[in-house]
Amino acid sequence: MKNKILLYAVIFLALLAIYQYVSMNKMYEQQNGKIVDFREKIDTLQSDVKKYKDSMDVLYNQNVDLRYFSLDSNGEALEYFDNYNVNSENLSQIITDLIYDKNSASANNPLVPFDGTGGKFMSVDKVKVINHKWIICSFTDGDYWGEMLLRYELDQKKNITFELITEVIYPKYKE
Repeated sequence: MKNKILLYAVIFLALLAIYQYVSMNKMYEQQNGKIVDFREKIDTLQSDVKKYKDSMDVLYNQNVDLRYFSLDSNGEALEYFDNYNVNSENLSQIITDLIYDKNSASANNPLVPFDGTGGKFMSVDKVKVINHKWIICSFTDGDYWGEMLLRYELDQKKNITFELITEVIYPKYKE
């Protein structure tokens, strides 16, 4: 009787060991599969991060290039205004606002050397202060558009005057 109990116990333990081995083997394979998937995801994310960093570097360099001709990033041009005791931090915005203020719903902007067509009026829609002397502007009446280069001067009374240097108007777009 003891032998049979011992035999059944050994068989039971052998079956339990086989079950544990198969179960642990499946769990091990599942965990390895998850680890492989996560490593692939990590590799993909790392390559994406590298692409985004490269894109960010390209955009940063483009931004630096675009800001090159800008009063805000031109130290020498900003020094020019020190003689006038002008706060140069928002000077570009002040000049831009002065030009936009000349736009009117009932007349052409006096800085634009062209008249609007079909009852529309020419108005300035983009302004870029290049340095302490020049401004480039885009203007339109909705049908025609063009660009102009302005010279501006600041007098001792802090009044700003504008002078047209040159302009271009483009032909109407035909559909």
